[in-house]
Amino acid sequence: MIMSKRTLFLIFALFIITSVLLVIALYKPSAPTPSPTPATTPKEPAAQTSLLFGELSVTTSSSSSNMVYSLPINIETQKNKTTAVQLELQYDPQILTKVAVTPGQFFENPNVLLNQIDAKTGRISYAFGVGLTDVGKMGKGIAAVLTFEAKPGIEQATAILFLPKTKVTAENISQSALKTTKNALFTVGITP
Repeated sequence: MIMSKRTLFLIFALFIITSVLLVIALYKPSAPTPSPTPATTPKEPAAQTSLLFGELSVTTSSSSSNMVYSLPINIETQKNKTTAVQLELQYDPQILTKVAVTPGQFFENPNVLLNQIDAKTGRISYAFGVGLTDVGKMGKGIAAVLTFEAKPGIEQATAILFLPKTKVTAENISQSALKTTKNALFTVGITP
C-alpha cells in the first residue's frame, strides 16, 4: 500500500508542528544572572533644615501700657546651605494685633522679598534671603522675629502655625530644604 504524496506531506507537517509545540512547552528560559551592584552608601536626605519658634518675650510699649510680644523664629540648617526662607504663617486675628515680621541675624544682609500681613484673615507671607552675590549659610540662628500685641482685655491661649507653603531654599537642592517645623503655643494677656 502506497500512501499518496498528499497524505505523506500532511503527516510530515503534523510531525513538525507537534515537535515545535513540544519544544515550546518544554522550554524553560534560564533566568539572567544578576550582575553584582556596587555597594552604595545611603544618601543623606536633601531637606535637613528646621524652623521652630523660640521663647516668647514680653515688653511694655513705650507709647502705651500695652504689652508687646516678641517671638523669634529659629532656623537650624544642618548641612543645607540656606539661601532664602519663605514663611507662611497663620494666627488668630481676634486675639493678636499689630503683627509685624523683621529679619533676624541669621542672614548677614537679608533681602526682604515679600512682606504681606493680612490682619483680617491672620495670614502672614514673608520671604527673605541672601543677596544675589552672597552664598548660602549653614548653622543655627534667628531667621526672623515676629512682634505683636494682644487685643485689650484678652487673656487667652493662642497659637501661631506654620502653613504647608512655608519653604526654605538651599544651594544644590531643587526642592524645599525644609524638613520640620514646630508651631508656637502660648498665652497672651498674662504679665510674666
